[in-house]
Amino acid sequence: MDSGIKNVKQNIAKIYARKKIAIIGLCYKYADMALKRFQEKQPSGPLNKGEFWTNQTGIARDEVFANVYAEKDFVGFFLAHTEEYGVYLELANNRQNEALRPTVMAFYSRFERDLKAILE
Repeated sequence: MDSGIKNVKQNIAKIYARKKIAIIGLCYKYADMALKRFQEKQPSGPLNKGEFWTNQTGIARDEVFANVYAEKDFVGFFLAHTEEYGVYLELANNRQNEALRPTVMAFYSRFERDLKAILE
């Protein structure tokens, strides 16, 4: 293979790897921001009224976590419940008490802007 073509391919692979790492870092930043926002709006402890629901025990709120998913060509961040009944908090009564999706979506336009800056 021509060394010029080989160099171009190597440079493209390096650029791709650097951009992917930057995107993963961006996802960690936004995952942390989303979790902090959720925790601010949903205070800890039993019988505390939060923006989303009234904590009966405080466990559901305290067990929400944020993480990053990175596999092959897909990278993203998410919030999730560890309690089995978390799905009911999110989906019951026509999503009346939904917390996680709206929290993540609150950052969508900022995340999209920052992502575009990395990809340029």
